[in-house]
Amino acid sequence: MDASSREAARGEAAGAMLWSVQLVAVAVAAPSVPPLLQATLSSTASLFLMWLWTRWRPIAVFAQDATLTPGMGLGLLFSVRMALLYLAVPHVGAAAAVEFSAGALLLQAALRRGPRAWPAMLAGMLVVLLLAATLPLSGMALAACAALAWAAQQRLLRDPRLDHCAGEQFVFYQLIGAAVILPVASVVAGENWLVRPDASAWWALAAQVGCCVLALSLLWIAPHGRPRQGSLPARMSLAACAALLLQALLGNPAPWACWGALALLIAGAAWLRVALRDPGGRAWG
Repeated sequence: MDASSREAARGEAAGAMLWSVQLVAVAVAAPSVPPLLQATLSSTASLFLMWLWTRWRPIAVFAQDATLTPGMGLGLLFSVRMALLYLAVPHVGAAAAVEFSAGALLLQAALRRGPRAWPAMLAGMLVVLLLAATLPLSGMALAACAALAWAAQQRLLRDPRLDHCAGEQFVFYQLIGAAVILPVASVVAGENWLVRPDASAWWALAAQVGCCVLALSLLWIAPHGRPRQGSLPARMSLAACAALLLQALLGNPAPWACWGALALLIAGAAWLRVALRDPGGRAWG
């Protein structure tokens, strides 16, 4: 592995852990701030901070080119995924929401591989069944829909019009879509915007903004302006592990089923990443 690959791997690992912190913060703020309002505040504040960053460097992110149409689709899918996960977390917790989405994505990836990937396919199926049998179905359904949106986003990233899209543009497409769509979704859902967050909720909201900006930057703004290309099941497994440990540290340990699901996710992701490499030596991502 060359230096650039090692740097990208470290960025993906850090981004995954930051993303898990963001979802745990959603659960902390949930008692006093509705989930879609949280998503609105974090995405809008993150967009503003990223805009300041691009003005300071400076970096052009509003070029009218062929990336606009698929970029709008990317923003839509990111908004849907973000909304669904924010809605799922108060029902089942951050770790379970991440794990169920990861299990669904692992199952999809294994199905694409065919019979050779039956261990990973079995691991993904067991994760989904284990969590669905022990946790509220409403939260699991939201997490499953979030996984579908994530899979659609991964497919959209293969659009040839995005081949030369800069990492900063990827970030802006996602955050602009969220800043436009999520406030409308919050109002349509009837959420009360006249809230008075307590001290822990304010800290949780600040953590969401910081983690959102840093995670997107680490995952998308790679060296030489190229978006990072990593293994999604592996990132999700790492995020689930970080979320479980953080929940335990905050005094809200996850159910036993989440620990079993984590072991299955790690095994399934390792099978896809190491044992089923394509002829070019690149793991599925």
